[in-house]
Amino acid sequence: MDHAATIKTSHGEFPSLTTNRPSTDTHVGWRPTMTEHRLPTAINPGDMVHWQFNATKDARNYGLTASQCAAAFAELFSETDRAVAHRQKIGSVTPADINLEWKKDDAVRALVYDRQLYILEAKFSGSGFGATRALAVLHALNRAITAIAPSELIPDVEFSFSVSDIADASHADHTIWALSRLTSDEATWLMPDFGYWSWPLELVGSYSQIRAEIMENEVDWDKKTPKAVWRGAAKTNKLRADLLEATRGQSWADVQEVFWNNSTDLRAESAATALSMAEHCAYQFVIQTEGRSFSGRGKYLLNCRSVFVMHKREWIEPYHGLLVPSGPEQHYVEVERDFSDLDSKMLELLADPTRARRIADRSANVFRDRFLSPAAQACYWRRMIESWATVSFVPEGWEVVRTKGKEMRKLRGVPFESFA
Repeated sequence: MDHAATIKTSHGEFPSLTTNRPSTDTHVGWRPTMTEHRLPTAINPGDMVHWQFNATKDARNYGLTASQCAAAFAELFSETDRAVAHRQKIGSVTPADINLEWKKDDAVRALVYDRQLYILEAKFSGSGFGATRALAVLHALNRAITAIAPSELIPDVEFSFSVSDIADASHADHTIWALSRLTSDEATWLMPDFGYWSWPLELVGSYSQIRAEIMENEVDWDKKTPKAVWRGAAKTNKLRADLLEATRGQSWADVQEVFWNNSTDLRAESAATALSMAEHCAYQFVIQTEGRSFSGRGKYLLNCRSVFVMHKREWIEPYHGLLVPSGPEQHYVEVERDFSDLDSKMLELLADPTRARRIADRSANVFRDRFLSPAAQACYWRRMIESWATVSFVPEGWEVVRTKGKEMRKLRGVPFESFA
């Protein structure tokens, strides 16, 4: 079998590593069979004595064991469980399933082999936009792999991922790891987005930086501005235009459109009204809207101890299954997609500040202090690798190349460290 490993980026092109690989492949890594592998669903008493997840000391612990991840974040893995169930119905993933010939740019084919991350193929446009996102994703994935103890097993896997807002624009059932999906995109596997590593804009930043600045600067509920805040580019979709219309002239709203010169710089007229992620948390209510597909802003707003307000959504992210819109465990407030009931729901919340504060407290406790913590994201990456391994082919780590008239076995692809 031939495997292409041409690395094309905005910074140049690595030599092709396309060769015939040997049929045997011995290594010290680990790859389960379908019957051998069991995802950790129960606590292993041996490594769980006296342990409970503590947000203060564990939120940035990237090396939690599989049992600790299962104990702390079991509900977070519903998307990987769904994807596994789908593959079990239609059959295991094959090398042909992860071929990227159909995708023009903003995609990467990669290999985890013997606890090392390799890049087999990278397709980026000349803008550098996709390369920045892909590097952030790869950094986060690599950290999740390297952070855990040698006693924790990492299966060998080969996969492709997209960093486009819409991974498969034709919705043609391509098997790919992606940032978001529609309900109909059953073949799509959802991964944490690039912002969990860093979004290199002055108003955003690295994820740990944003969380630290929010917690350092956030004021008590009673001192927050009793309004709903939103900033964004309205031209992205009709939803945002509807939001501007629904909030125009409302005393409870601080909703303003911002305008960009390019992908990194605001126009002068927007610079004064733009808000950093931490500054959003000065408001009692924070509004989330979808973008071209999902919007990466949601995870930042859920780090505020504020009421998260979002329209009925179409695009799914990994944590969306945890959102509870009503009842005693309510975490956020859901409104219609056209925001037609936003005014009435805001007036209800403002008239009952005790209820609003309870929603905000639950949201922070569930998302900021647990499921959206950096530790949770590292656990999600490893769970994704483990889940994929149960329904995917066994990758080969070596290939044969001919150098100076001699055949030599070489590891496939470019090591992540060299690629980055």
